[in-house]
Amino acid sequence: MESFNEQTESLLQSNGGPLNLAGQLGDYVVMRRDVYNAMLGLGEDDEAETLASVRRGLADVDAGRTQDANEALARLKRRYAT
Repeated sequence: MESFNEQTESLLQSNGGPLNLAGQLGDYVVMRRDVYNAMLGLGEDDEAETLASVRRGLADVDAGRTQDANEALARLKRRYAT
């Protein structure tokens, strides 16, 4: 992972962002993680719970506790069709 130059990092530290940056392949918007989480309305507990949910899901996949998506959607459609 590449680091920001000193000036960009200083700007992010002072105001948090968002900061518009021009790159070689396009324009980008960057901000500190705490600012991003606040914009999404997420607290530290939310982020930890999301990560825990992803880990539980990956454990389910590893343990074979999955269903074919098309079959599951077809069952739901039959069950809840109006």
